Amino acid sequence: MVNKGSQSVRQLLMSLSIALAGVGFILGVFLTYRVEGWISTGLRFVTDAGAGLSLTWKLDGLTMFFIFILLLGQGLSSLYALGYLKEYEEKKKSLLSFYVPWFLFLGSMYGVVLADDGFTFLLTWEMMSLFSFFLVLYEHEDPQNQKAAYIYFIMTHVGTVFLMAAILFLYASTGSFAFEVWAGAVPSLSTIQLNLIFLAFFIGLGTKAGFVPFHIWLPYAHSAAPSPVSSLMSGVMVKIALYLFIRLVWLTIGPGPVWWGWLFLLIGALSALVGILSASVQSDLKKLLAFSTIENVGILAMALGSAFLARSWNNSWGMDLALIAFFWHTLQHMLFKSLLFMGAGNIIQTTHTRNLERLGGLIKRMPKTGLAALIGIIGITALPPLGGFWGEFMLFQSLWVNTAHLANGWSKVFLPLFIGILALVGGLSIATFVKWFGISFLGQARSPVAEKAAEAHPVQYIAPLLAGGLAVLSVLWPAGTLALINLPLSVMRTGEVTPIMSAVGTPLNLSSVYLILLVLLTAIVVILSKRGIQRVTATWNCGAPLTPSLQYTADGLTNPIRVLFAKVLGSQRLVEGDFAGTGYSLRSLTYEGRIKAVSEDIFYRPLIRGLLWFSSQIRKLQSGSIHLYLAYLLVTVVVVLIIGR
Repeated sequence: MVNKGSQSVRQLLMSLSIALAGVGFILGVFLTYRVEGWISTGLRFVTDAGAGLSLTWKLDGLTMFFIFILLLGQGLSSLYALGYLKEYEEKKKSLLSFYVPWFLFLGSMYGVVLADDGFTFLLTWEMMSLFSFFLVLYEHEDPQNQKAAYIYFIMTHVGTVFLMAAILFLYASTGSFAFEVWAGAVPSLSTIQLNLIFLAFFIGLGTKAGFVPFHIWLPYAHSAAPSPVSSLMSGVMVKIALYLFIRLVWLTIGPGPVWWGWLFLLIGALSALVGILSASVQSDLKKLLAFSTIENVGILAMALGSAFLARSWNNSWGMDLALIAFFWHTLQHMLFKSLLFMGAGNIIQTTHTRNLERLGGLIKRMPKTGLAALIGIIGITALPPLGGFWGEFMLFQSLWVNTAHLANGWSKVFLPLFIGILALVGGLSIATFVKWFGISFLGQARSPVAEKAAEAHPVQYIAPLLAGGLAVLSVLWPAGTLALINLPLSVMRTGEVTPIMSAVGTPLNLSSVYLILLVLLTAIVVILSKRGIQRVTATWNCGAPLTPSLQYTADGLTNPIRVLFAKVLGSQRLVEGDFAGTGYSLRSLTYEGRIKAVSEDIFYRPLIRGLLWFSSQIRKLQSGSIHLYLAYLLVTVVVVLIIGR
């Protein structure tokens, strides 16, 4: 039996998280319109940490926006967890090992967002990585989950090494961990030093964000973690890494050379394309969503790249469009991807499978989850009228404005190529999520577990429906959304700025038109559904019974993508036919398709083999001879004396 006292305490703690999210939402709306004086300069708080160090916190418009994202994301995930975790209670699995790292993970994310110096940032960043590792490892009974957690742990600490190197170098150069001191010392740094610092930040933060080729941890970790954790990591945590690009690169070490923007644009386009291509060929319900997160992180990186380029070219209009696209898409992706991971969690809990090939027909058995998932699909594929469309539309505009701003040169040739890549990614995204939704919810059940599926606990469909409702509200009330986005823009803009509504243009002012169209479309659907005589009968199939085997499979639906991009995906297929020894009469046909882990095969496995070889060579120095060790000491002393002179 579940201990009622401890259960009440846990529910109280989760309820406090949800209440905090509600208060944060109301406070965010209020501050968006009422606070004007300090959002650019910020409020600074210092806490003595001892040993001559201090923890410094800063609250400004940029911080407020991401705290709003964090409050909203953790509130929705905590609400969903109240229902989701009941299954673990019934299995008598300890929830203490979930709740403790959950709240510490939330607290560390707040700490990272508020940090205003290198020491505070590294401390809270490491806490965030450690506690999220424990959450990914929660279902440690499965060996695959253990593998996923340890890959995440290794990759996140590889990134931390680069971050630590950059921060310690800046500390050694300035004698301070404060971001403001670093910003003041940037002019005294050489171009090489500045570029190396930028690359260290790019690798360190890009690993946590999930940029290709540092992304290999993300599909493992997000698919292995419990669905509330996946929702929080994908919807919020990867955005914190992107926030730090703005805080540490844009605001601290400055605009830098133009190639910084090109690097963001190139890696962003690569991440978006690789992410959505990998997602399109997945049959794992959650792994598909995880690869889609890489795609959307890539789109956000492209927005940052366009903003960096516009800043380098003094194109304030293009910069504003790119930044608005970045913050708009950050908010929308948090809502839609959190919603979809919650929907995936509902499906997995009721069917106990995440294989798309074993699903089907769930819209009849889980209509509320299906409705929420449909809203999420429309948003994540950037279809109008929901907010996903407007974020990518503004990114298109920014890239085109940057192109038109240039008189000539190779940049004017290459920038339109990224517009084409973004359009290709959008088309592939539609195909991918048609597969995700269609195979899961439409057609006939493909297995007994799908036939026996039932709607999840009410809380588990209320949370995603609430996320979908907020996404619709953000479009119906664009003035409020843009006022929220204006908070970080007030910190990031320099010099004369374009009014936010002028930069966006008129489409986002059409909330009344949206509402009218929504009402009209709803009325048309209702009227048409009432007309005529409805007859329900079996589907005609030339007299043969209609069976699930006649439906498209998940692999079959996106097989053209697999064939077209075979080289990129590392797609391999083996087709064998049994002709019964005649060579003409086909008795049976077997097909086997495989997708290679291209990034792991090309980059990581050779790297690991090289490191192991190098370690084996270094190990030869440990011969066990005391005479050889004394010789090492003698050589070391001589080298130190020579350098010391």
